[in-house]
Amino acid sequence: MNDLSEKSLESVTQLALQFLAEAVGQCPAGLEKSTNQDVVFAVVGFQYGAVQSAAYVAGLGADDWNSIAGEVIARINGMEQAMVTQFLSVMPMLARKEYPPIGIGGQAIIRFYNAATDEEKLTAAASLSEILRQIDER
Repeated sequence: MNDLSEKSLESVTQLALQFLAEAVGQCPAGLEKSTNQDVVFAVVGFQYGAVQSAAYVAGLGADDWNSIAGEVIARINGMEQAMVTQFLSVMPMLARKEYPPIGIGGQAIIRFYNAATDEEKLTAAASLSEILRQIDER
């Protein structure tokens, strides 16, 4: 792997971790212990979409963003790799079906990256919290 590609992988991983830590930090306490499947899939979908979008903008391919997504989702959620692999196996299908949290996560990380102020960054990161609020209202 060349240096540029390695730097891109590292940069995307760091951006995704920073953004997703901020997004998860704005969510209700105990999110990582949720057993509500809608919540879990929404959170992982949002995270997957964010990583996918950041990797795409950096010029990385699907293999790279799946690798980054696996690492980031495991670290952010404290999940074991086997569980992350199960989620990642269904994410491409959900993306093809335009599962909203994936698209929202992808758009939010770009807004976060391009934000000129801390307030704009917080607003972008709050997208996950808004998804979870909508799930709770059902």
